[in-house]
Amino acid sequence: MTNKNYNIDDTPMTDSEIKDYLGRIGLDTISNDLDSLARLQTANLTHIPYENYDSIRHELTSLNHTELFRKMITEHRGGICFELNGLFSWLLTSLGYEVKSHLSRYILPEGEIHKRTHRVMTVTLGGRRYLTDVGVNSECSRKPLLLCEGLIQSDGISEYRLEKDSFFGWILWQKLTGNDWRRLYGFTEEAQLDIDFIMPCTFCDIHPLSGINKFEKVSLFTEKSNIRIWNGNYQEFSDGKQIVDEELTPERKNELLRQSFGININNNTGGNP
Repeated sequence: MTNKNYNIDDTPMTDSEIKDYLGRIGLDTISNDLDSLARLQTANLTHIPYENYDSIRHELTSLNHTELFRKMITEHRGGICFELNGLFSWLLTSLGYEVKSHLSRYILPEGEIHKRTHRVMTVTLGGRRYLTDVGVNSECSRKPLLLCEGLIQSDGISEYRLEKDSFFGWILWQKLTGNDWRRLYGFTEEAQLDIDFIMPCTFCDIHPLSGINKFEKVSLFTEKSNIRIWNGNYQEFSDGKQIVDEELTPERKNELLRQSFGININNNTGGNP
């Protein structure tokens, strides 16, 4: 069953598409084991940025596989979580991984119950399940996390642990260097299809209560932490701590988009949505 706007069939990527995707993230050949999954996750986070230019123009984001590939691989753009994790899920499935997608809700900031506006995935390997996510626009795990309650796992920058909750489902906790533990997001285990993400994605694009469509949010992971353009400022983080906060001119912003984030601003981003 297919839809021209939202591809929900199981047609895998072609060998040529897989080659182009891997080239986009700086990899050559890849297998479908845990080590390869970790390499794929890290490579995605360090090569394909989170960016919300379509959303701040209040354009409806297409979740069609072909459109996602065109935008982020062919045109060298980034995307929001539904795009980044949607394309990553398609790649993993095409490589032979057993993948399930889930709807998640952020818990940060604490104090209120947030809507389910995030997509995550679990991958089953050798009878064990792992959380994988390439769609967070701030520091998050750079490697797959074993879905095991209470186990502390490190990605070299932060520590993580998972716990079960009767309301949130699985809760992902994070401990940045020198900070206390905090809850990032929670997700329940029912599997979602690509089409199930249309409504939350549309909310993020056009609803007045959306936190995605208000100002520029561009971020990319680095070896030591991450960089981002956030509400008119360029910021750098190292080991989870902010070390740069620079107010941007339009010229400086466009330079950073090209050189630091690798976004092709000639493909309708323009740096001035």
